[in-house]
Amino acid sequence: MTRSRLLIVSLLLVPALGAGQTARRREPAAPADAASVDAIVSALYASVSHGPDASPDFDRLRGIFLYVGMLVPPKRAGEDFTVMDVDAFAERYQKGVVARKEKGTPATGFFEREIARRTDCFGNVCQIFSTYESRHSPGDRPFERGINAIQLLRDGSRWWIASVAWDAERGENPIPADYLPAAKP
Repeated sequence: MTRSRLLIVSLLLVPALGAGQTARRREPAAPADAASVDAIVSALYASVSHGPDASPDFDRLRGIFLYVGMLVPPKRAGEDFTVMDVDAFAERYQKGVVARKEKGTPATGFFEREIARRTDCFGNVCQIFSTYESRHSPGDRPFERGINAIQLLRDGSRWWIASVAWDAERGENPIPADYLPAAKP
């Protein structure tokens, strides 16, 4: 193959990136966190959970999110949607910590766990509706429940999170029974 033809083929194989985006170097083998759908969902919940004197594991999050992966929290009344990558999510978290310290609010932990899941996969894509509960301590009663809509992609050797959008349960927005744990007979 000629040098110019090799260059053209190489350029065609590199994904198109938007302004300010860079491709992340990929590991040759799948890390344990991304080896299966179950593993990557577990890693997602483990990476955002933390004690009162700790922070989410943002490095672990970066390792499971696609380099253009998005986090989309619930829309607040009168505001546009907020769309963040992992770095913007980390920055938002840090600003919240600073704001709570300035108000004199004591630090609390955050522990989120999956309580039910609906999964639809086709080939190298999966859409997961993962019902969660959030607590300040693993033994506390949940202070919030909701659903994470998680989109996954498989690159042939591992899974990546393309996006996580979520909404919390409210009086006017209850979690449908189909998305809750099955009742035990």
